[in-house]
Amino acid sequence: MASLTARSCSEYIPHFSFFLIEEFALSIEQSPQVAFCEIYDNNGATLLQSANIISKTHTFKKKPQSAENIMVVSRPIINEGKQLGRVDIGLKLDKVKREISAKTFNLIIIFSACMFCTIIALDAFFTRIIITPLGILDRNTKKIANREFVTADMGKRSDEIGRLAHNFNYMSNSLEFLYTNLEFKVHERTNELEKANSNLVKAIAESKAMAVEAERGTVAKSQFLAAMSHEIRTPMNAILGMAEILEDSGLDSDQKKFIEILQEAGKSLLHLINEILDLSKIEAGQIHFDHQDIDLDHLLGKSFKVTALAASGKGLELAYSIKRGIPKKITGDPSRLQQIFVNLIGNAIKFTEKGFVVVEVSLNDSKTVTAENKVEIHFAVKDSGIGIEENKIESIFGRFTQEDSSTTRQYGGTGLGLSICKSLCEAMGGNIWMESKKGFGSTVHMNISFSVPDTAYLNDSILKNKSLLLITDQDYSREAFSARISSIAKRVDKARSFEIGRALILEKELIKQNYDFVLIKEDIHGWKWSKTVSSLTKLQVPEERIILMALIDHEVIDKSFKGNVLLKPLTLFDLENAARDILLKISEDSHVAKTEHEHKALEILLVEDNNANCMLIELFFKDLPHKLTIVQNGQEGLDAATSANFDLILMDIEMPIMDGYECTLKIREWEKSEGKEHCKIIALTAHALPEVKDKILMAGCDSFLTKPISKGKITDVLNEHCKA
Repeated sequence: MASLTARSCSEYIPHFSFFLIEEFALSIEQSPQVAFCEIYDNNGATLLQSANIISKTHTFKKKPQSAENIMVVSRPIINEGKQLGRVDIGLKLDKVKREISAKTFNLIIIFSACMFCTIIALDAFFTRIIITPLGILDRNTKKIANREFVTADMGKRSDEIGRLAHNFNYMSNSLEFLYTNLEFKVHERTNELEKANSNLVKAIAESKAMAVEAERGTVAKSQFLAAMSHEIRTPMNAILGMAEILEDSGLDSDQKKFIEILQEAGKSLLHLINEILDLSKIEAGQIHFDHQDIDLDHLLGKSFKVTALAASGKGLELAYSIKRGIPKKITGDPSRLQQIFVNLIGNAIKFTEKGFVVVEVSLNDSKTVTAENKVEIHFAVKDSGIGIEENKIESIFGRFTQEDSSTTRQYGGTGLGLSICKSLCEAMGGNIWMESKKGFGSTVHMNISFSVPDTAYLNDSILKNKSLLLITDQDYSREAFSARISSIAKRVDKARSFEIGRALILEKELIKQNYDFVLIKEDIHGWKWSKTVSSLTKLQVPEERIILMALIDHEVIDKSFKGNVLLKPLTLFDLENAARDILLKISEDSHVAKTEHEHKALEILLVEDNNANCMLIELFFKDLPHKLTIVQNGQEGLDAATSANFDLILMDIEMPIMDGYECTLKIREWEKSEGKEHCKIIALTAHALPEVKDKILMAGCDSFLTKPISKGKITDVLNEHCKA
């Protein structure tokens, strides 16, 4: 119909016979199944019902419409190969749908009848072939459960049902035979069990009596330990509380160090009390261990400081060495591990009148980092003390045991420390033993396995780009500490005397590579601290860059000293804090540096989606002259970086909408395409894995800071940028 109309219109349109076209369309619309007939020109304008052809004799023209029950058929109007317009005819589908529905209903009825007959036939077939035989087997199974050993007759069937019936009959016959012989065996076994039960009742009665007695002993021990704990804790709480009050009462640096040691000792004593109360749990294997990141260097230093007071006046060399390959951090229980070292170091100091007490840390020779990311570490606590007889080494780890009664009278102690160390070490999966010779000192060895966290080998120390000079006449301390510093510092030089140190300082001054920090033993060559400091300042070493290494009972140092005083043995943690204080003090005291800093106020963009982190970094910048702009995601960061000039961008890595990797890549592409100057981008990430670091650098970041971010880290980055 549409095609016929198109052909007719192709003849009418060239002759402008619009009246005939309209009459033709009206005639088509007379069909009850036609919803409308509309004719358009090439511009989509209708050719019907125009003002110049409408007459009174024309009937009403139907308007085009679209609906679910109308199908529109369109055909082009072509005359001599040229398209003149198109014809749209809307066909009503109501009748078609009704016919389809009727035929569908009839087909459903026929299909349902066929399915019903098929189901009846199949039901009859499966009832005879499968269901009836299975019902027989089911009833016979119940009879066997009631000890009626019957069989099922399935004729000569050889299919699955037949084989099932055959196996059922075999099972029934076998059970009948077994049951016949079972009664005799049960009677025989019952007599044996009655005799065994009689013996068991007697044994249970005896064990209950023993358990009651043991429980009484445990209760008595627990009550005693609880009472002792209470009596010790009461004065200890007062001691620690007063120490805390004293700490906030305007003490000088030396007095604060004394308070710090007092608090550490008090906390260690409280830990010891807890360990005594936990002895029974250790024996039962129920002791609880925390899993935290441990800085071995810091932990060993704290252990020495807690026990250092006992070495006062003896002139002992206290030091520890950590060999290369030891992770900077391990995962374990720091309080339990420190308790072990406090006991072992304290024992060594107590039984050593002159010489040394040192701790050496190394990887176990036979073990390395495993596939489970674990490492077995060997600890050796050595002293030059009195030693013990070789035949008494085995018993030294027993409770309340010392070498002999004279040792107890001369040196004191309960003999409980080594027992606790052994119990804790073994509970941590390690082992402990001692080597000693009377008069030649002792060495306590430990092997313990630890997990290695992802951040174990990360070096984000403030000393990583610094050079240091270490001057001390104690050979072991010098070598051990320089080895530990060299793992994080740019350069470490060492000198066994002031004269050698003087030569090194003058040598570096000639090539304009002065040391950032000079660490020197406070009483080297028996000098007063003032002579030590003045000897360095005469060499043009700034006093604020001098760090004095002193014992706990060192000479009182004047408050006018601008440098730092650290107690031996030094920890990397203490040294980093001192270095941070020195650099901050130099920055604050130098008017020229402050003026340059004011002239170099930076425009900084922070791209960070975490509101708490934004607030924290904003507080870091509160007292700084730099202007901080904050955006919430990578897309906003890209928009800001390409629309304004920034000196530095702090870029979070994991963000919604656009992450830090993509944002950095697009900033670098924009800089390259626009010929812009390279802007320094520092990534902020909570990850510290090597592959993450590589991915950050490949994305175009200049460097990265690992969260949590401290003000010191931010300040270091800004200072380096200002210098650049």
